[in-house]
Amino acid sequence: MTTPINETGTGTTTTTTQKRGGRVSTIIGLIVAAVLVVAFIVFVTQNTEQVQIEFFGLNLDLAQGVALLLAAVVGFLIAVLGAGVLRLRSKVRRRRS
Repeated sequence: MTTPINETGTGTTTTTTQKRGGRVSTIIGLIVAAVLVVAFIVFVTQNTEQVQIEFFGLNLDLAQGVALLLAAVVGFLIAVLGAGVLRLRSKVRRRRS
């Protein structure tokens, strides 16, 4: 497959199908995000029983849904930090060798 050459002669043109594909994936991503937000709202509103959380001397009374979502967010952040540390270590190893 050959790339058509544009007016500048560089051969870096974008076709309408590529633009449509980007728009479609953006729309699908927005729909998925909206569905997840609605699911989170339903989850929190259905789990309103108060729970007591004790952590390093802190005593918190939160709704069960909120407590579980906070735990999920903290777990996600730990995973992202761990992945970042591993990526940084691999970059350092590659530069040393």
